[in-house]
Amino acid sequence: MIRDGLKRHYIGMNKEFRYRGEDAGRLEAISDSVFALAIALLLISTSAPKKFEDIILFTYELLPFAFCISLIILIWHEHVVFFLRYGLRNPKIIFLNAIFLFIVLYYVYPLKFLTKMLSLPIMYLFSGNELFINNLTEMIHNDQVGDLMIIYGMGAALIFLTLAWMYHYAGKKADEMGLDEIERFDTKVSFKANLLMASIPLLSVLIALLFQRTLYVGAYSGFTYFLYTPLMFWYFTRSANRREELVRNLFTDK
Repeated sequence: MIRDGLKRHYIGMNKEFRYRGEDAGRLEAISDSVFALAIALLLISTSAPKKFEDIILFTYELLPFAFCISLIILIWHEHVVFFLRYGLRNPKIIFLNAIFLFIVLYYVYPLKFLTKMLSLPIMYLFSGNELFINNLTEMIHNDQVGDLMIIYGMGAALIFLTLAWMYHYAGKKADEMGLDEIERFDTKVSFKANLLMASIPLLSVLIALLFQRTLYVGAYSGFTYFLYTPLMFWYFTRSANRREELVRNLFTDK
């Protein structure tokens, strides 16, 4: 399984963390099936070409399709890391995981719609084909853009808030699972990271609500997502430095 490959090569993981969920169970299996369904829905939502212009549109849709898959894979990877770390399969985690998977399936269509909408003006600039502009005007009206940003932002925020909830629960079970100091630190870092990941789409939703009926609501709320790079770079750099200091102190004490 892909999960096993990630585990063996520590892709996106910390080697000092003792993984308690190495033996994947049925909960992980059904979760992987839901993620596979989410990716399938991205492709199925694209109708089969009926004329040559449809083939052109489908070809240009490959870029937003690849972007959508990349985001889904990133979310899946966060899910994999959580279950590898803690191996929790009690009723509370089953409940939270069900909420998480439900939101992921909901998130697929707003994600596909938004990325396609954003790609059409870019395709027009490069090709000059009026077909892309016509397609864009058929997809959405100006007064609907604010609603779209709210729907998309709430879906993205709920995904990361649910992950943060799961990490918070794992932190409460630290003594029961026997987490050491480094593992507790990594759990707190992941909890706060997911809260930060949720804060950006929530900010975007707030801006969309404030400027909902204005012409540039899409630009105002959309550019909020550019805050991800500096915010997460700052947080993970700061956390990595603190973690190195913690590891160094622990090994020095020994």
